[in-house]
Amino acid sequence: MQVHPDIAALRSDRAPQRQAQTAILAARDAWAAEEGASELLAELDAYGTGAPLEACSTLEAVFTGQGEAERLMGLLSKHYCNAIAANPIGHPPFRNGFDGMASSILLARAGRAQLMLQAREPGEMANPGYIFSDASRFDAVLAGEAEARIVRIASRQEQAAEFVEERVHLRPGHRIAFDLATEALMIDRVTRRVVILRLMRTAADPQPGREYCAETGCLLHQSAGCIATSRQEAIIALLGRMGRDDAAPAIAQVAMADGDNSLRWQAMREALALDTATGFAALYTVARRSEDPLAGQAGALRAQLLETYPQLAQVEAA
Repeated sequence: MQVHPDIAALRSDRAPQRQAQTAILAARDAWAAEEGASELLAELDAYGTGAPLEACSTLEAVFTGQGEAERLMGLLSKHYCNAIAANPIGHPPFRNGFDGMASSILLARAGRAQLMLQAREPGEMANPGYIFSDASRFDAVLAGEAEARIVRIASRQEQAAEFVEERVHLRPGHRIAFDLATEALMIDRVTRRVVILRLMRTAADPQPGREYCAETGCLLHQSAGCIATSRQEAIIALLGRMGRDDAAPAIAQVAMADGDNSLRWQAMREALALDTATGFAALYTVARRSEDPLAGQAGALRAQLLETYPQLAQVEAA
């Protein structure tokens, strides 16, 4: 492996890295000391635990008034850009991502709330699907111009939805509030890089997120509204792909326990695939609970399996 001499020098002497990072953290502290910045972060904590926006005066000024968002983000950029210019190997303490067209920087997170900067590069945007989640969001457009649509759910069935659209021209100073359960912002064309300061808060007990086909309105995908539930789903799926039959009893317990129905049903399927006896016993237990929201699905699957594999009746008898 070839290592650039500058990188090799840093590996042999960690002092410049520590100095650069100290300078970056000093920039963070300097911004937090600016008028309004510490109040913004403190109010984010309150907002993240459920306080209304109206009870958070600085946050409300940022996302409903004019000038405060631009002032605070201008100060943040000044402090960090000066620090990075003087310390090119410094790394701002923000989670970030960039895919060539869209970038995102997570400035802060508290409870159920997130404060982030998002940007879109000039060009046409393809929007084949509309995503809705159980959350609220406030957008403050800081810079740039773009043509966009606010897509709203007009009616929804179990596997499809119908939409209405409102065209908007995004420009500096624009402030928009969204109920993400029924509204989505779709940016179609960016003429000048658009930069948005975004405040988002998930519901206390979020319902599943859903993605619909923009052309047909058909439901394409459904995902857990809670990050912890999504993590459990991923773990259970991984154990299934690994063929870890020793995990079947624990997965079956997830299927029988109270919780997210999507997670429980996935756990039921994985338990059946890993260990038929363990999974079928869990299926039988759920099917017998008349008050269980999965009882109907479990009963139908149980009947189908018994018809295909009559020997499973011995598992019930045991």
